[in-house]
Amino acid sequence: MIQMRHQQILEILSQQQTASVSELSDQLAVSAVTIRADLNQLAEDGQVVRTHGGARLAKESKRQEQSFAMRQQFNADAKRRIGRLAASFVSPGESILLDASTTAVAVGQALKEMPQLDNITVVTTGIWTALELLGAPHINVVLGGGQVRNTSGSIAGVITNEILERFNFSKAFLGAWGIDIEEGLTDSPLMEVELKRVIIQNSREIIAVVDGSKFDRLGLASYAAPEQIQRIITDETAPPDMLTAFAAKGIDVCVAQAGS
Repeated sequence: MIQMRHQQILEILSQQQTASVSELSDQLAVSAVTIRADLNQLAEDGQVVRTHGGARLAKESKRQEQSFAMRQQFNADAKRRIGRLAASFVSPGESILLDASTTAVAVGQALKEMPQLDNITVVTTGIWTALELLGAPHINVVLGGGQVRNTSGSIAGVITNEILERFNFSKAFLGAWGIDIEEGLTDSPLMEVELKRVIIQNSREIIAVVDGSKFDRLGLASYAAPEQIQRIITDETAPPDMLTAFAAKGIDVCVAQAGS
């Protein structure tokens, strides 16, 4: 119970710069005395810094790590299954791209566990994706340079676009804010949209890795029309009518079933 409450406190602090004892007490439905004891313990562990009447995370890097961890936990099982299924489409010697999405990280985790995929090169635009791939001798990791986005750990911008224009990818595994029958893959940060448009121009095969929550949801702009997508890998919570509609457009639709 205490460990779970400590994790909840860290998650709250990852979403905001600071939190007061009274705020945490209200959100977690425990006494102020309990919260003070929790914060004191977390401070002793080096995870938070006590402030007047509350606390903040000890380091900005810790806040980023907690934020990313929370995104990973959303539909975590589905993302793991999608990642394993997506990795099965990679062949030895291929050069592929993984973006900064948490589902792409799941693809990277699966690839790391497949040493039979000898000498694959993974170019990524995500700091967390690159870190996940460390320690896999069968994977050559290339991290694109450019501007780091604080909210996601992704790398984007003019410099990144120029670097990626020099590469050729056999496959690009891309997440999205949303996927729609008419608009295709969409995202909201315009830097990400421009980056992914460059990736698509330099990739032979575009593979969308999106869990069921992303369907029939629109981001600010489209970065891949349906006719540019070769394969969609999702989970069983995706709406069947939309999967049928995408398949009718000639897109290979793959569903990572629970228990598979």
